[in-house]
Amino acid sequence: MLKVIFDYESARAKAYTVSNPEEKKNHSVIYRMDKQKWSCDCKWNTLKETYCSHIKETIKYENKKKAERLAKKLGIK
Repeated sequence: MLKVIFDYESARAKAYTVSNPEEKKNHSVIYRMDKQKWSCDCKWNTLKETYCSHIKETIKYENKKKAERLAKKLGIK
């Protein structure tokens, strides 16, 4: 099970750490807002140039956070 941790947000990018407790590895995932592009430091993303599981999990995390913010704004629990 992958775990996503939000690290920081700048004017142009958002950074996350995605950890895999089973493999005891961490990967850095960056979303470049100006280019609307995701990247990860894992081999899969570098070699295949497609979304890896770390990016996919981060996108799920972001979508969940957006849904929670919207529900809160609308007063839905």
